[in-house]
Amino acid sequence: LVVTESVFSMDGDSPDMNALVDIRRRYDEVMLYVDEAHGFAVSGPDGLGLTMALDRPGEVDVIVGTFGKAAASIGAFAVMEESVRSYVVNNARSLIFSTVLPPLNAEWTRFVVERLPQMEERRRHLRALAKRLHGGLCGLLPSDSRFMPPESHIQYVVTGSSDRAVALSAALRHRGQKVLPIRTPTVPAGTERLRISLSAAMTEDDIDGLLDSLRHEI
Repeated sequence: LVVTESVFSMDGDSPDMNALVDIRRRYDEVMLYVDEAHGFAVSGPDGLGLTMALDRPGEVDVIVGTFGKAAASIGAFAVMEESVRSYVVNNARSLIFSTVLPPLNAEWTRFVVERLPQMEERRRHLRALAKRLHGGLCGLLPSDSRFMPPESHIQYVVTGSSDRAVALSAALRHRGQKVLPIRTPTVPAGTERLRISLSAAMTEDDIDGLLDSLRHEI
């Protein structure tokens, strides 16, 4: 079972999905499982995740994602063929002993998901913000940095220690900007960081203001 995220939650980068599909094609006993938690609603055609950008998305055996992030709801989904679904329904303790979602939440999720294809302009805006932030961070961080963030809606500034990450987060909060510190064991020791999670509700002025704050605090 090859398991990956389409957009990694801490580094914001993505794997070579086509290479993983090639592995799945090469070996009959291999199954491919992709977590779209940070890609769903944000990436891929109609916002349906990077899996749907593959030539043959049906070759991904299990696609999971959440409705609790970009879809602004609660709950999650898993897409798979009927035989795998039957196995999970009858054997996964976490599913068997889960409480069903309230109908109101399910209906809200449907309302949002049905409108994802019409939100391409918001996704373009989010990509533009990511590009602007990435360009600014590249100008702030050392050119030989081993931790250069990706041009993604998830970016970061590695501080190298938990104390420094917390201090920088507090300094930004004092300036009216909420950027949370990420510490060990969430990330490996030495890669403690500020994790910047962008939203389509942000503006270019928000990005420029954050970069200005970082310029003064780093």
